[in-house]
Amino acid sequence: MVNLIRRAAFLFFMTVAATAQAAETPATPPTPGPNSWAAHGAAPLKSIETIEIAAAPERVWAVVSDFGGYSWLPGVARVEASGDHTPEQTRRRLIMTDGGVIDETLIRWDAEKKTVAFHRDRDDVKRLPAINYMTHVTVKPGADGRTLVEWKGRFYRGHPFNDPPPGLDDDAAQAAITALHRASLAALKKKIESEAPTQ
Repeated sequence: MVNLIRRAAFLFFMTVAATAQAAETPATPPTPGPNSWAAHGAAPLKSIETIEIAAAPERVWAVVSDFGGYSWLPGVARVEASGDHTPEQTRRRLIMTDGGVIDETLIRWDAEKKTVAFHRDRDDVKRLPAINYMTHVTVKPGADGRTLVEWKGRFYRGHPFNDPPPGLDDDAAQAAITALHRASLAALKKKIESEAPTQ
């Protein structure tokens, strides 16, 4: 009987001690996810630019929808493409006139809504001070048979964490993407209007 009482007392004190130790031990912090920096640093940015082109929407869409034919983009020497128009499978490589390379993947191709979307496969903040850059190009009917093209992008600044250095902050990313969209739209307009009569 005495042994049973001693054993019960021993188990009771062991349980109390284990509970106290567990309460004192700090919980293991959760492992941050791959995009956890966004919650504590950079916020997503966007840029939307438009241009009017003196050509019918069908003519403009024929150029915009040709994912492997964007050699008209500023600074592009040639384009190497693979696949047809299958999202997440169709890819292209922009060979730049300065010798650089930009790899992109098609993520949307919608002939009914006349829109294409693609993202850059790798970030290069020396070339573009932004990361996770994804863009949509949409062709819309304009007035008098003309076409309105919208170039919309979503991205983060080049330095995703807090206290970004100059040149990799929100302002630098916004300015660079806006300039990229405006230059791309201007090049598209020049290509189409120089090749097609005004309609």
